[in-house]
Amino acid sequence: MPLWRILLYLRNEPNNSYHDRNVRAMEKDSIVYRKLVTNDETAFAGLVRLFNREFESVDPEYVNAQNIELLLGRPEFVCIAAFDGDEIVGGITAYELRMYDRPGSAMYLYDLAVAEKTRRRGIGSGLVRELQAYCRRTGIRELFVQADSSDEHALAFYDSLSGRPSMAVQYSFDLV
Repeated sequence: MPLWRILLYLRNEPNNSYHDRNVRAMEKDSIVYRKLVTNDETAFAGLVRLFNREFESVDPEYVNAQNIELLLGRPEFVCIAAFDGDEIVGGITAYELRMYDRPGSAMYLYDLAVAEKTRRRGIGSGLVRELQAYCRRTGIRELFVQADSSDEHALAFYDSLSGRPSMAVQYSFDLV
């Protein structure tokens, strides 16, 4: 099945301009974005359940607790959650890929979801902006994501963020 590989550009902005705008937006909408770290396993498990519900997984309550703990301890894994008070209303996960053919790293956006009841409030865009800001702070110059060519909502969303699509075909191999 064809996929779109979408590059989300990391424009250089003055150091505080993004942060200042983001803080004001968070105060206005009461959404707080936080990078999850070691000891945030409970919050990450809640985010996994949100992903499961929004992606219509067979078992929406399933959480691989062992992998959650391992992932939060890995520096190449990034998980940012969006909170409305104490409730997780969205999240984004990504993996840093170190390059062997050029200096630095690229960031692969793996999952992004916002709870249905809180959509259309800019939370998804805010999560991507938070990940872009993290990439800028850590010297990562490229952020990319894959989206199914049939997923019109995802394609429109990433296009609205000035992502540049390129056609790709993904091959999967069954290993069991």
